[in-house]
Order: sequence, then structure tokens, then C-alpha cells
Amino acid sequence: MNAKTLQNLLNSTFVYWIGLGIAIVILGIAVHYLRAWFRDSDDPADKTDEILDDMEELRRQGVLSEAEFRSIKSQLSGERKT
Repeated sequence: MNAKTLQNLLNSTFVYWIGLGIAIVILGIAVHYLRAWFRDSDDPADKTDEILDDMEELRRQGVLSEAEFRSIKSQLSGERKT
């Protein structure tokens, strides 16, 4: 292959579109892994446990009644199962 033929190949739109397609695929894979990484680090079960601990502390302090605490606890338990 001589230099002129190689230059014509590199300047062709076909090579441009192939390169663009590869770049889009690589970008899509990167976005997928980034979203999965952020999604995995945000565990809703941890938040539910934290909320329940906070509500239990409020019950101990007298801010929440026993009935209110049981209601919140049952609602959070329902969320945890789904």
C-alpha cells in the first residue's frame, strides 16, 4: 500500500463513521459502568435502618408516641420487603 492510497483511506468517510461508532460504543460502556457504580453505592436498606434508628431515638425522647413509632416501623418494613 503506498502513501497516497493510505491517505485516501484515512480521509474517507467510511473510516470516520467507523471511528465515530467505536467512540460511541466506548462512551456507552463507560456510562453504563459509572451508573452501576453509583447505583451500587446507594443501598436503600441502609437508609431504612438509619431512619428506623432515628425514629426509635425520637420515641425514647418522647417526641413520638409508641403508636406513631409502630406505624412508621411497619411502613418502613413494608418498603424493605419490596
